[in-house]
Amino acid sequence: MSVRVRFAPSPTGYLHIGTARTALFNWLFARKEGGIFVLRIEDTDRERSKREFEESIIEDLKWLGLDWDEFYRQSERLHIYKEAAQKLVEEGKAYECFCTKEELELRKSNGYDRKCLNLSKNEKEELRKTRKPAIRLFVSKEGETVFSDYLRGELRFQNNTIDDFVILKSDGTPTYNFGVVIDDIDMGITHIIRGEDHISNTPKQLQVYNALGRKPPIFIHIPMILGPDKAKLSKRHGATSIGEYKDMGFLSEAMINFLALMGASYNDKQVLSKEELIELFSLERLTKNPAIFDMKKLEFLSQEHIRRKKKEELLTSLSDLLIRKGLKEWTLDRVYLLNVIGLLQPRVKTLNDFINMGDFFFTEDFHRELDIEDEASLRDTLSRLNTRLTLIESWDVKNIETCIRTFIEEESLDSRRFLQSLRVIVTGKKVTPSLFETLELIGKERVIKRIALYIK
Repeated sequence: MSVRVRFAPSPTGYLHIGTARTALFNWLFARKEGGIFVLRIEDTDRERSKREFEESIIEDLKWLGLDWDEFYRQSERLHIYKEAAQKLVEEGKAYECFCTKEELELRKSNGYDRKCLNLSKNEKEELRKTRKPAIRLFVSKEGETVFSDYLRGELRFQNNTIDDFVILKSDGTPTYNFGVVIDDIDMGITHIIRGEDHISNTPKQLQVYNALGRKPPIFIHIPMILGPDKAKLSKRHGATSIGEYKDMGFLSEAMINFLALMGASYNDKQVLSKEELIELFSLERLTKNPAIFDMKKLEFLSQEHIRRKKKEELLTSLSDLLIRKGLKEWTLDRVYLLNVIGLLQPRVKTLNDFINMGDFFFTEDFHRELDIEDEASLRDTLSRLNTRLTLIESWDVKNIETCIRTFIEEESLDSRRFLQSLRVIVTGKKVTPSLFETLELIGKERVIKRIALYIK
């Protein structure tokens, strides 16, 4: 069987962590099996669906590198759902319902009472003058709806708990459980990998498959992602949308790696490239245990992926970040940026850390964490140091360190305290990479100027 899977987000919000993981598992399965990955935008909720959300979802999928083979938009397929619903009416498997929302509200305590099931032709024609009917599927109240979930085994639902549900609204749009089945049949979907919150939808969808006389695909309901407190992941646990993590400076490779580990195992490997994930992925590796969102793990993976990247690969990302921060003039000096990356790369966890830890490389407007007791004495000492620094002809680590350490010895200074004060004055930070490497990279003119500014 040729594998065909789909990712079908509703554009009613941004791409959520859990939804992105669903997209990833479908994508990995398709790529592993040489199958087709379908992106289907389910935008029939006219009130809540917005094109800006659709564009954002697509942008985030592209950022993650999840490319698709086919693309569909439900709002462009309304005639297909209408034809399918009408066919079911003609076959006596569905019927028109003229009940208003207010009427249904008054009678909803016992479920839908099939008031419109046996309306005469004349009654329907009379009602049609003032109302547009919805279409309901006729559901037998006897027996059970049974299906086998790939992860959970056999699941059973009593049919007497399922109402004759609406499959086509009066405005001509399909309900979720009808539209999704029509699409999955039409698009030849073979496997449905989705969150376990959809288990409750499955019995209704199976009723539609039965009415259409079609065999359903294989269902794989993956566990939810929970917060550290074992509650459903939400805003109170921190950022929940993919776009927010992108803005925080996480690499897409790290996010893919992180999502893939939540709900699946890969021979106990943790740090994995996309290519390795494709090679190792299989439905057998999925687990039915809830996944726990662990921010420290994401940071660890991000740091590992940054360390593994070549400096040239990080250059574009850092340049884009500098532009967003209004520091675009530095993007013109490619050699300088590569040197900064080389110095900070072993330390950073996100792209943003290149700025958070190394803002002093890109601007003179940085905060200094000054904590110096005798500033007057230090200013005099620094004035003499600056004179020495101006005499260095070849501004490199060796000459800088020799000059400063010789000066410290001649002045009988506390080496640790003086170097720390110098570090803060030149970089604004109490912790940086090697001080002498940092001074070399900042450059002679800028170092001397910063010391002079402090003395002033």
